[in-house]
Amino acid sequence: MRILIFVLALMSWPAFAQAPAEQKNEPKPEQKTMSGTWEMSNSERDQLCNLTFKPEAARGGSKLEFDPVCGESIPPLKEVEAWILTNDGLRLIDGRGRTVFEFSEVEVGMYEGERKGEGLYFLQTAESAAAFGTKRSADEMAGEWAMVRSEKPVCSLNLTKTATKGFDEFRLTIRPPCDPTLTRLNPNVWRMDRGELVLASPNGQAWRFEEREPQRWWRVPEGADPIVLQKK
Repeated sequence: MRILIFVLALMSWPAFAQAPAEQKNEPKPEQKTMSGTWEMSNSERDQLCNLTFKPEAARGGSKLEFDPVCGESIPPLKEVEAWILTNDGLRLIDGRGRTVFEFSEVEVGMYEGERKGEGLYFLQTAESAAAFGTKRSADEMAGEWAMVRSEKPVCSLNLTKTATKGFDEFRLTIRPPCDPTLTRLNPNVWRMDRGELVLASPNGQAWRFEEREPQRWWRVPEGADPIVLQKK
């Protein structure tokens, strides 16, 4: 009997010994989150590249693939060989493990990072990029808008087609009376940025809105008391 038990234990040992190795090859949760195709762009979206994040190991991190022509559109990508996702954010690294790009998650499916002297870069899922593909013209967006909170209008704004100098943005005016939250922001210009409507103030503060229904734009990120802009 003892011999039989010993033989059975030997027969089952390879299965137990193999299990840890198989588990090691499974993608980590963060790898599964990032795996797939993402669009990388600058803030003006005149520099674009599709990056494919893979869970397979690469030197210093996980495998990253992109078309070589991306190095012409976004030159620093020529140095990138792998990616790493941690609690501190997402890093694209070179063969020596040095950070080339560093991103922070600003919302689900959207990362933002800045390179000194070059400005902001964005990463978004392919699905988000496709949704942003529909650009709204100034003619479509210009006009009277109502800011709504809890389904009640609390302010009126006029988005004009009067362009400001040096920026692809336009002037706006607030119609009093208006909710104190917006008057504290005191926006004086508006623009479209990656499919979102942005209201910006002279001191650089800004609110961003995304279109979820025709002519209805929700402030993002959304708070406990959502703010909506709807065209009159």
